[in-house]
Amino acid sequence: MLVSALFRKISTLSLGVLLASTALSANQQSAFAAPAGGKPGVNATRVALIDFQVAILQTEEGKAAKAKIEKELDSRKKELLTQQSELKKMEDDFDAKRSVLTEEDKASRTRELQGKLMAFQRSQMALEQEVRQKEMQETQKIFQNLSSLVEEYAKKNNFDLVFEKGAGAVLYVARGSDITSDIVSLYNQRHKVKK
Repeated sequence: MLVSALFRKISTLSLGVLLASTALSANQQSAFAAPAGGKPGVNATRVALIDFQVAILQTEEGKAAKAKIEKELDSRKKELLTQQSELKKMEDDFDAKRSVLTEEDKASRTRELQGKLMAFQRSQMALEQEVRQKEMQETQKIFQNLSSLVEEYAKKNNFDLVFEKGAGAVLYVARGSDITSDIVSLYNQRHKVKK
């Protein structure tokens, strides 16, 4: 349920990186090609992947942020569930009495049900928007810190390119190329959550 626009933004940015990587110069592209003997060249490009959405949710800070948002909005969710059960009860009551009601009563109850349903839907949309906004606020800092760690990690481990796995543009991944868990571990070491 907790899906943030930030993740869609990350995927869009990753697609841009992927498109930029396809525009490499002829010299850089030759590093991808195997020489006549069929073995990769000495200058083979090292590529890694990270799943930012998984990483954010697996960091201690991300878990704490998710719990905080759920706690803050718990009472609002309960209110929505109460509204939903009231609507269901009204609808069931209306259906049970429909055959004995006058046309005027049917129309009146239908308008009342529609009004309450619209109010419920507005409340539901407002809650969803608030969840997205809070997620964005809570995850923005984590994303920035993760991005810095990815760059540091890639340099230290001699990766030439790091792609975001969630962008859906990766067709094959060799084992050991996904650095998500390494980045989560580094993040948790550097950014302790106050309990």
